[in-house]
Amino acid sequence: MIEALKGKIKKAIKSAGYELAGGFDLELPPNEKFGDLSTNVAMLIAAKEGKKPEDVAKDIVENLKDKNFEKIEIAGGGFINIYLSQKYLARELREILKAGSDFARSDLGKNQKVLVEFISANPTGPLHIGNARGGPIGETLANILDWLGYKVSREFYINDVGSQIQKFGQTLAYWYIKKHDENYHFPEGGYPGDFVKDISEEIQREFASEIEELKDEELTEFFIRHGLEIVIRRMKEDIEVLGVHFDQWVYESDLINNGKSQKVVDELKEKGKTKEKEGAVWFSSSEYSDFSDRESVLARSDAEKSLTYFATDIAYHQDKLQRGFDLLIDIWGANHHGHISRMKAAMAALGYDPEKLSIILYQNVRIKEGKEIKQMSKRLGNYITISELIGKMKVPADVFKFMIISQSHTSIIDFDLDLALEQSEKNPVYYLQYAYARICSILRKVQAETLVEVEKIARGEASADLADLEILQDKKELRLLKTISLLPE
Repeated sequence: MIEALKGKIKKAIKSAGYELAGGFDLELPPNEKFGDLSTNVAMLIAAKEGKKPEDVAKDIVENLKDKNFEKIEIAGGGFINIYLSQKYLARELREILKAGSDFARSDLGKNQKVLVEFISANPTGPLHIGNARGGPIGETLANILDWLGYKVSREFYINDVGSQIQKFGQTLAYWYIKKHDENYHFPEGGYPGDFVKDISEEIQREFASEIEELKDEELTEFFIRHGLEIVIRRMKEDIEVLGVHFDQWVYESDLINNGKSQKVVDELKEKGKTKEKEGAVWFSSSEYSDFSDRESVLARSDAEKSLTYFATDIAYHQDKLQRGFDLLIDIWGANHHGHISRMKAAMAALGYDPEKLSIILYQNVRIKEGKEIKQMSKRLGNYITISELIGKMKVPADVFKFMIISQSHTSIIDFDLDLALEQSEKNPVYYLQYAYARICSILRKVQAETLVEVEKIARGEASADLADLEILQDKKELRLLKTISLLPE
């Protein structure tokens, strides 16, 4: 719609005797009193012609007579404010109904592949309303990109190796050893709470005879293997309940085992992007930034020169690009802020365009019960899991997702449990669902009384030619029509 209207304005500019080399804006004004659309084109031409913007605007408006416009006004500074006619909006509505479910689809991203990686919660604890915040954000973004014609893949990255996984395994093993040695101490940095304890009990019940045969040094690895299987299985179940879909699940351990992590470290060495310090191998990229913090270590100073999470994450992003994706979008928690510049620099150091990597950070989620607000902590076992929220508390998945995406990802969310369960207009999701149900009821009634296939018309499966759309005169109706018409823009 915008481009078609711009074409009419361009003709008026030419008829008025002016030339415009570049483009101009035709936008929704901040206030309805300034029209449905507003353009600054007169100001641009006036600057070139050495005239007053108001005079140029007057010349353009005199040549901008069109039945699609109810009226045109010239505002201060030469802004041209356009009011669309009801008949024009009615014609737009017919086209919208004709398009049906394909309305507003676009080929903007045609032939471009995008990988959206989101949630990627560490498998050392459950999926809860904090680390699951990236789910609705990532799924919504992926859906929009798909609508715009991009070929989208959704991916979950599983961090199944590293020091936190070792602490997880040690905690699982602790609950077994404690039964045989009351003086055995809880592992430093371990995971308290019933979640890990219950998983340990489940493993002990299922593999009792096998555990008895294990040597002490084998216990942790045994519990890690089976503990990860349980946590990841539960995560996948919760994600399915949440209504979020993933095309791929990628394991950090695979990147290590297939040699890609070591290969990327070797490649950075060859390019002169590493340095030896304190017995470890560090990422070094002075042309981008001086990364001197511990998070920039690629290979540790231990005897095995074991690789860090950062090294494997670089390999993971290189792997994404080698799979042919044109754009990578990562959705991370805000605590990963310091990792952004480091990762972009690593991509540039490997010869990739760092602008191909886009990272969206989301803030924390707190629990609000009544007037009390509680901070969540996986390590302290203080959280509400997705299975508890949707299963036990009976908060619908759509309610959770709406309450997440209706607020900016840059803001901390106080997730109001009472509001989520509220069955009244206080709950915005309930209000929307009620409105939808009411609309469906009206459509069914109209269809029963008139035999017009209203629902098929709404889906674009039947013609709306017989509908008298000119009766849509109410300001609210017209405002809604304008909003819908501008969606493709």
